[in-house]
Amino acid sequence: MIVKHFTKILYITGIITMLPIVMFFLPWAMLNIIGLDVGREAGVPFTKHWGLLAFCFGALLVYSASHAEIRRPIVIAAAIEKIGLCVIVAMAWNEPSLQALRPILFVDGIIVLLYGMWLLSGASSSHTLTDRDMASPDSRR
Repeated sequence: MIVKHFTKILYITGIITMLPIVMFFLPWAMLNIIGLDVGREAGVPFTKHWGLLAFCFGALLVYSASHAEIRRPIVIAAAIEKIGLCVIVAMAWNEPSLQALRPILFVDGIIVLLYGMWLLSGASSSHTLTDRDMASPDSRR
């Protein structure tokens, strides 16, 4: 069942993953909203970088939704990144200054489960043609 809906899952999770781009453009405002207090010298550049990096991963997920031939490595890379972030948040669970990051553990945890189910389904290792693939001239060769 997950295979049937995985393209939609990639679009939705990719867009969700792209949302931290706001951190790139408005780092101070976003840090204040989520209640994180970081130092100016190191904190803001890392916040901006994280926002840009998350946006890039999300864009790759959205792109892979319509390009099955590159989907597997992108999903694996995104899953690894999301697992790492979940571990970081879980390890800092009792840190009061990081409480605002707790929802990330649940959202990214669900996304990792969806990606894992798709990877384990076997669909990721076999390229199944979609209607779009069959209609393209390149797939007729």
